[in-house]
Amino acid sequence: MRFRWILLGLLLCLVLFRSPAPAIVADRIMAVVNHEVIALSDVQKHREVFMEKRDADDAAALNDLIDQNLLLAEAKKLEIHPPSDDEIAAAYKKLRLRFGRPETFGLVKTRLDLTDDEIKEQIKQQLLIQKLIEQRIRFFVFVTPEEIEDYYQEHLGEFKNQTPEAARKAIQEIRSSEKAQRKTGEYVDRLRARADIRINRPLRD
Repeated sequence: MRFRWILLGLLLCLVLFRSPAPAIVADRIMAVVNHEVIALSDVQKHREVFMEKRDADDAAALNDLIDQNLLLAEAKKLEIHPPSDDEIAAAYKKLRLRFGRPETFGLVKTRLDLTDDEIKEQIKQQLLIQKLIEQRIRFFVFVTPEEIEDYYQEHLGEFKNQTPEAARKAIQEIRSSEKAQRKTGEYVDRLRARADIRINRPLRD
């Protein structure tokens, strides 16, 4: 009988004073870019909140985050002036309106464990990248009058309700955006070529 009580006492001590079980980590590393970690939670937050393409999958979001990481590092290296508080506030309001009702936006934030500070920091980074593209790429894009005229003649039906002057102004913007997008892609390709990018494994759609 005495032995039984001693055994029960030892078991009770083990229960009361055992080391806590290690926490289960739900998040996982999806990629490392120049020693900067991109976690699965980062990918999911980016896809559901910050990407304008509503049908984007995790693989597309991860690639977008890799590009953003590289461009952000470049913006900091080149000392691009950061966006103002007013610019961040305006972009935050625009982002919030994409979700319609405030309750919907609140539910998304809760589900993703995403705070307003995190959102504003992400917006700040995206605006900084936009400034980099404007100053280092788009500023040097030039559209010739011949290009504008050729585009106008090939798309006359699209501008039939506009004056020639308004049409050419619109074409200038279209062609500038196309060229800037192409040059940005080439710029990112060069950044990727010299970066250390390690992706854990392909993501399923």
